[in-house]
Amino acid sequence: MPLNSIPSIPLFLELAGFITKKKAPDKREGILLEGFLYDGLFYRRLNRHYLRLCRVTSELDRLDLSKVAPYSLQAFSLEDFVFSNIDFSRYREIAEKDFGLFQPEALADFSEEFFRKNFGFCRVEVQSIIEGSYKKTQGQFINEGKYKMIRENPLILSIMRTLETSLDNLPLFTFEEMQEEVAKLPDHTIKRTIIPDVDTLYRHLVSSLDNVTVTHEDGMVTKLFVSREGELTGTFRPGNKPWTRVLIPN
Repeated sequence: MPLNSIPSIPLFLELAGFITKKKAPDKREGILLEGFLYDGLFYRRLNRHYLRLCRVTSELDRLDLSKVAPYSLQAFSLEDFVFSNIDFSRYREIAEKDFGLFQPEALADFSEEFFRKNFGFCRVEVQSIIEGSYKKTQGQFINEGKYKMIRENPLILSIMRTLETSLDNLPLFTFEEMQEEVAKLPDHTIKRTIIPDVDTLYRHLVSSLDNVTVTHEDGMVTKLFVSREGELTGTFRPGNKPWTRVLIPN
């Protein structure tokens, strides 16, 4: 099949690499990694989950909980204490390499209900608010630019803070996504022969990720495993502290 006629099936191709144990180049170091396609859609979703955990861990590490007790006597809740320690100034200027958590693809990590519940806007409206609140300045080299906030207000600060730290994300991939990608395969005869049941394919792809390890750019390793309940779970190590999260529920 000519390259220009290959259908857009990024998840299927990337996950198929895990099953067939093909080797793909690591874009960071130019080395080969077995069974893992760096910078694919699946990896980017997993990595964003890790980056949010890093941010949450960093925030927790900064808190001095010994100061909570005096505040509590004055009906000052733990939530208020945490909020009072947030450094919102970090959102005034963000390096281009760190702005990925606020790009359209990252917004798709969350459901429409998430956006309505937290901001009262849909995903597209939140994207428009972000794009209208920042101006990008070019750096000398690629990815060395910066996004500078044009107008600071409580709404944009709340949006940026929530998107950077929320762990209420959608599954890493869904049955519906795989169904859509399989439907794009051109030869229906081949699809019926090789992929007779999308549900079986989906479950096989999830199970194939059992015991897969992924190394992030900071060198920390995330281990994926399938629980007894059939859920894809990941143990992340932000700040070298283990966090175990369900990534694809059963």
